Amino acid sequence: MWWVSIAGLGLLFIFWALALGKMLKGDPKPPAFTLDDQTEPDPLPEALALSIIIPARNEAHNIEACVRSALAIQWAGPLQIVVLDDRSTDGTGEILAGLGAEDDRLTVRQGVPLPPGWMGKSHALHHAQQAATGDWLLFIDADVVLDPLGPARLIGRAESQGVGMCSGLGRLVVESTWEKVIMTRIGGIIAGGNPLEEVNDPEHDRMLANGQCLAFRRETYDALGGHEAIKHSVLDDVDFGKRAKAHQVPYRLYYAPGVFRCRMYTGFSEIWEGWTKNLFPALEYSYLTTFIVTALLFASAVLPFLLLLKNLILLALGHPVSGAVLGLEIGICAVALAMDHQGHKAHGYDPRLFWTFPLGMLLIVILFWRSAWRIGTGKGAVWKGRVVEAGGRPRKT
Repeated sequence: MWWVSIAGLGLLFIFWALALGKMLKGDPKPPAFTLDDQTEPDPLPEALALSIIIPARNEAHNIEACVRSALAIQWAGPLQIVVLDDRSTDGTGEILAGLGAEDDRLTVRQGVPLPPGWMGKSHALHHAQQAATGDWLLFIDADVVLDPLGPARLIGRAESQGVGMCSGLGRLVVESTWEKVIMTRIGGIIAGGNPLEEVNDPEHDRMLANGQCLAFRRETYDALGGHEAIKHSVLDDVDFGKRAKAHQVPYRLYYAPGVFRCRMYTGFSEIWEGWTKNLFPALEYSYLTTFIVTALLFASAVLPFLLLLKNLILLALGHPVSGAVLGLEIGICAVALAMDHQGHKAHGYDPRLFWTFPLGMLLIVILFWRSAWRIGTGKGAVWKGRVVEAGGRPRKT
């Protein structure tokens, strides 16, 4: 048993050491799939028309910054902003009315009751796009702030690569302590588990898309069936991507901090409910996959800290503890914390909360299982005052 412990801890130490070495060396994103602040937009036809489509339900704290950023982009061709006010009750409508009076490029549509079989966001976007006139449709969330050159970078690159659908991973904004503890680590798990080379390989099954920023050529959107084809999906972005690969539509996911920034959730309750609705569907409603993913996360990022704590307590109480085991546990924890510190620093986040790494990872493990429990049992997740994903069964796209 001692040798098994040594072997397991040794392998885990090597894993974290290699990961830290890669991080320190630098892991540049593939240039073809990178749109950062230094990216010069590819040439675009001057007559190319763009419609930016935004769903808004009780987004009074976000919508003005979002819409103003969309109106301020540098775009040579015709530009239209379509916002769907999905029966907001918090002043979103009044803010949109004021913005519309300032700029006639803004069109505001009013939401209608949700028909059976539709998810709220998918129906809102389906309703909004009916007013869109652009050659390209760019769907963004109401908490997104576009870079002035962002859409030109995104769609210029897509045009130059002959892409019909594309998405971007923008700059994640985190402000509260819980955002820093949980959101940055979830972001790291998602990005690390979905290499851009694999996502963008039409022959590879791996798929990731980001509904915060999803763009289509108009004809591609229509050919894929629009939002009506994925009306039941809580992960409309990923399901659109799967449809694109299934229909052999050229698709790209870009590392895109030069396209937009987004503060996804603003505190613990939003994080808890938001990821409850997303995580189990992201694993295709599979309890087996949930078990495998959470077991790996727990074993690599939480268990070493618990074992070290246990052995330090035993040592303090005068019980014998293997020096080799203790040394490996200290080494694993130190390297993992160093990795987390360096990762935060490299991506522009505050690295001072590196010591919360095991807490953040433990909460993420719990979130995975809360999502599986709520959705799998039919209780569903609550978002924007609506119960979503209450059925808990995967649906074909």
